[in-house]
Amino acid sequence: MEKAAAGDPLVNAGALGRWMDSRSLATGEALAISPIKAGTSNAMFLIERGGQSFVLRRPAQVAVQRAEEGLVREFRILTALGGSDVPHPAAIALCEDASVLGTTFLLMEHVDGFNPMPPLAPAIDSPVAREQIALAMVDALATIHEFDWRGRGLADLGRPDGFHERQVTRWTTQLASYEGREMPGIDRVAGWLERHLPSYFESSLMHGDFQMFNLLISAGPPHRVAAVVDWETATIGDPLLDLAGFCEIWCPIAGDEWPDRNALQSRYCEMRGIDDPGELRYYNALYNFRMAVLLEGIHQRSLRDPTRPDMVEMGDRAMANLERALAVIA
Repeated sequence: MEKAAAGDPLVNAGALGRWMDSRSLATGEALAISPIKAGTSNAMFLIERGGQSFVLRRPAQVAVQRAEEGLVREFRILTALGGSDVPHPAAIALCEDASVLGTTFLLMEHVDGFNPMPPLAPAIDSPVAREQIALAMVDALATIHEFDWRGRGLADLGRPDGFHERQVTRWTTQLASYEGREMPGIDRVAGWLERHLPSYFESSLMHGDFQMFNLLISAGPPHRVAAVVDWETATIGDPLLDLAGFCEIWCPIAGDEWPDRNALQSRYCEMRGIDDPGELRYYNALYNFRMAVLLEGIHQRSLRDPTRPDMVEMGDRAMANLERALAVIA
């Protein structure tokens, strides 16, 4: 018998089963749906049918702005990545017919793996495992940045010309749209960024949110990145922003028992065959500026979403990112 998780209003199991039948996806078999812990922009569910497993992504009940467009974008990117060296879940199907689940949703491959959030499980943890995992994450990032985005039909995914010049306006406009609380110091960071724009960069495919929560690591050993997930914010832009963002969130959490920031940056440059860019001060500041705005948006949406608790933690993290940006530019 087809059934969704009890009390979950986001998936109609019968409608989903009929849609899957129409796409010849394990047709006619009983359907089981279980929620998967996910981010705040989209809800995720494990779909099991006829011995096959899929992952369904759809907007949260109170959707972020342009959430459906993000899923269409993600499907396009995952499709383009097919057959490449970039570790990713295979795109299976996209549904833009709101009569099925009331919104656009994406069905993709289910990939086995664990999240590398320190500390590792005792059965896995060792100096060798920590080094393997850290370097594997950097290698995956470098592989994304070496991806032939022009040859795979993604030339119009982003606008690399003026990429940095647009950042401050984009994020300050988004912050204003929340109509929420004041964030003291945000204007100071914005002004500093506008005065320190990079003069040149080589465009690449950017993931946009490359961090441990969006990585699945194989059980190994040796450990490798089994999949990079959550591609809806990917674009064409400056790859050093991805690198800086990864190091900014990973290194303080990982601590001294893992390869440090310099080791990760050196590995990245080695994998891409480029010169070490040195201090990434601008990129560190921009990453934290963006994250402050994004997390504040999650906090503000939680105040209006009856299905979610008040995410005070997200608001606190937004302020922490702002404080970090202010420290970087000091």
